[in-house]
Amino acid sequence: MRNVPIFILIFAVIGFVVWESVNTHQVFNHLTKESDAIYLQLESGEIDEPLEQKIGNLNNYWTKEMDKLAISISKKDLQPVSDYLQYLVAAVKNDSADDALTYARLLDYNIDGLKEASGITWLNLL
Repeated sequence: MRNVPIFILIFAVIGFVVWESVNTHQVFNHLTKESDAIYLQLESGEIDEPLEQKIGNLNNYWTKEMDKLAISISKKDLQPVSDYLQYLVAAVKNDSADDALTYARLLDYNIDGLKEASGITWLNLL
């Protein structure tokens, strides 16, 4: 009877860790897919309305999900993704295809790095 609160606490912590791992994996998979698509579309050299919409949607998604990720990942580590996403938004609004391509590549690179650093891999377990 005295151990019931401990078991409840253990199950709550395990549940939180599993939820956080699954959520982090889903968020980074979505970000990777979208940032790859944006980069590939920018390689064609054209900035059009659907691309602006896609970048805006990714920015909104990141803004919403970043607060959840900040539970387990330092905001300092998440900040470069926010910065490059904002630079990308500005480059597209200024119709600067070269800058947009550069920032899209940097965004993609930072997302891949965070995904690798926060995932459950043999290297991270060492």
